[in-house]
Amino acid sequence: MNKFFSYYSALCTGINTSSVFTFDPLVISIKKMLVEELKQIVFYIEKLTNLNFDMSLYRDKVIEFISLLIVNLDFNKESFFVIIQDLNDNKLKLEEIYKKYCSDNSLTPELFAQKSYVLKTKDDILKILNEYERQNDYEVIDYSLNKKNLSDIIISLVLNACNCLIELKNFGIDYIEAKKEVLKLLNSSNFPQLSDEEWKEKIKEFSHCNYKITRELYKKIIEKYGPIRNSIVSTSKYKGKAILVSGNSLRDLYYILKAVENTDINIYTHHEMISAFQYEKLKQFKNLKGHYQRSINNFPLDFAYFPGPIYMSGNSIPKIDVIRGQIYTSAKYPAFGISKIENNNFKPLIDYAIKSNGFENDESSMDISVGCCVDEINYNIDKILKKINNKEIKKIVIIGSMYIFSNTKEYINDFIKNISNDTFIISFSNKTNNENLWNVNSFYDFIILYEIIEKLKDIKEDIIEMISIIILDCNNRTVSHIFNLIYLGIKDIFIGYCCPNIINPLLFQGLKDLFGINHISNAGDDIKKI
Repeated sequence: MNKFFSYYSALCTGINTSSVFTFDPLVISIKKMLVEELKQIVFYIEKLTNLNFDMSLYRDKVIEFISLLIVNLDFNKESFFVIIQDLNDNKLKLEEIYKKYCSDNSLTPELFAQKSYVLKTKDDILKILNEYERQNDYEVIDYSLNKKNLSDIIISLVLNACNCLIELKNFGIDYIEAKKEVLKLLNSSNFPQLSDEEWKEKIKEFSHCNYKITRELYKKIIEKYGPIRNSIVSTSKYKGKAILVSGNSLRDLYYILKAVENTDINIYTHHEMISAFQYEKLKQFKNLKGHYQRSINNFPLDFAYFPGPIYMSGNSIPKIDVIRGQIYTSAKYPAFGISKIENNNFKPLIDYAIKSNGFENDESSMDISVGCCVDEINYNIDKILKKINNKEIKKIVIIGSMYIFSNTKEYINDFIKNISNDTFIISFSNKTNNENLWNVNSFYDFIILYEIIEKLKDIKEDIIEMISIIILDCNNRTVSHIFNLIYLGIKDIFIGYCCPNIINPLLFQGLKDLFGINHISNAGDDIKKI
């Protein structure tokens, strides 16, 4: 039985309607079961690594399996049986290797503290899965609320890091040291006896590695697809057959564009994929028409109105309860009802697009700007530093605004109107004119944000103390970005209310209680806090 609750926010829908999200106890149980098996594997990998065993093969397997937790876990039963049995087999094998080594060397083995299951048959798996489902409904979690939130933060950071590591591997980069750090962080969640402060410290320590992974991936993307340039992106619809590409793997988008090169099929980006338009080597494809998005984070709403097939990056599929049959992915284990693309063979996707109605008429809409050139960044940083040296500004506020949605536009306009004259605003995607405002004029992009912060720090280290950051929208990478900003030294971070399928309400509160992350309220109150 699914659990329902309503959640109103224009950040979720972009329109004045309420949204209903569902939480299926079975899906929660599947995720919990996968996480527990992975944590036990990591426990033994760390034990054997410390005994000088080569664990590189197992480490790679874990990175790949962890990436599954990002996607919709609505697997068909056969896929789930294969995944969980593979994990269980690896766990038991590692446990046996460790115990044998200890026995051969007269050592006392330190075995995993929690119960370890042996899953040999489908009945074994279903029995344990039912046990996890009963726990979700009836049993009190042993962890304190703080531990639960810290554990969720660890999982979120590990997921994003693995996602980036897989993308890096696609670029030919095997970041071994980072893989070790990722597994070390996940293994720390196997020790609930550690204090909350010790867990917090491990998370903060990992943020350095997480930032390096993120920056390395951005570096490779720029090398592959060209330097970032300012670009105008159309949100208009054009008559003709169409494919929607969502997620964050620019590599997948590149191969789709190559596949449709000699067709009249128009390609539209969705969600984070809009960043493709800022790279010269992707922009040059004539089939790349524009960006399609009716909402923020409410994927079913967007997909329901798109008149063609949808492709989603294999490692960025959110939970989707509708629109079966027209979604494609290259994920190793697609969710139930989603079609799999193998070996970059996009013929099924193209065939579906040809059979679909497509857009029947042109429909004009607004344009969005993405990208920002280095010269513009350098010019405005010089401008900020002069104002600081002349004591004209005492505070810098960086705002990530999706101005195409009315509620964020109202918030941002109120904020800019009422902020003090000695505050400089760096605003993404906001058209307001103000003497102390730099309109980056790019749909909120963390690549550019990190570039700006790094350049400011390089020139004047203590400038970081002056910076507050407001993040008005959330996605699967938001938690990772928050800790990247903490690593860079930003202490004053505000985040907008997130859809529960992105960051659940308990975790949202945990970020505030444990790490001092502020929740935006209204412009007036937030200005007082800043």
